[in-house]
Formats: sequence, structure tokens, C-alpha cells
Amino acid sequence: MKNRKRQRANRKLKEEMLDLRDMCGIKDPTPYEAVKNIINEIRKNKERSRHGIHEYVSRI
Repeated sequence: MKNRKRQRANRKLKEEMLDLRDMCGIKDPTPYEAVKNIINEIRKNKERSRHGIHEYVSRI
């Protein structure tokens, strides 16, 4: 069984291998990456509203 350190290293390597830009240099995330970014933004917004911060800033 793999240890956690090795699993994290492998995951980080895979994430680094994914190139978010196409050959013209335009940011073009895969559908998986786009959905992951949307979910992360929703989580951030929920935390902000829970803490009384109502400013929603999108970084996508």
C-alpha cells in the first residue's frame, strides 16, 4: 500500500503535468478543471457569507 507522502507527490506531479493553456497561450481548462474551480469558488463564497463577508470576487 502506498504511503500518503508518495500519493500526494504523485497527485502533485499529475496536476503539474496538466497544462491549462492551449498552444496560443489562452487559458483553456479541461471540463474537470473548470467544474473543480466552480466548486472551489462556491465553497469560498459560503465561507465568506458565514463569516459576514459579502464581497464575492471571482478569480476564474
